Amino acid sequence: MDKEYIINVVTAMLYANGEPVSISRIQQILDMDKKELTEILDEYINHLKDVKAGVLIRKIEDSYQMCTNPLYFSSVRQLFEKKKTDSLSRAAYETLAIIAYNKEATRARIEAVRGNSDSPLKTLLERGLVIEAGRLEAPGRPVLYKPAEEFYRAFDISSLDDLIPLDNFDEDASELVEST
Repeated sequence: MDKEYIINVVTAMLYANGEPVSISRIQQILDMDKKELTEILDEYINHLKDVKAGVLIRKIEDSYQMCTNPLYFSSVRQLFEKKKTDSLSRAAYETLAIIAYNKEATRARIEAVRGNSDSPLKTLLERGLVIEAGRLEAPGRPVLYKPAEEFYRAFDISSLDDLIPLDNFDEDASELVEST
């Protein structure tokens, strides 16, 4: 298979599916080496960014998804019913950070770090930034929460490994205080 054919097939699959498609599923359909496929897709992703295409392909963990280029979001947004655009509260951002940095967390874990989290957690669930990831094998079987696909899209990251390491926060905060 030539590179152009692979790119066109993958683009068609992502467009038709709408949701992320795992690299293993694409690899299985095309019957090709994962490393070669990943290299072709990474090159094409960079090409789409370079030419400022209307759509991009985003890598989200081990999957790929077609999405609108953020450069054109404000125009494209006008096609759809206006959604709630209020920004998240500080409490919601704190709750989201706790969940993301822990990869998954129970309500008790969140509340141990920042206190009452009922309202922020409800907001994050409503906005699709976090999802229920199952239940912890512990007394009471508490619900585990983890970042949802929308979290990766909203913050333009491929995996939780892309988050700023926690040990960098102390340095960044001290630099910010010194510069003010």
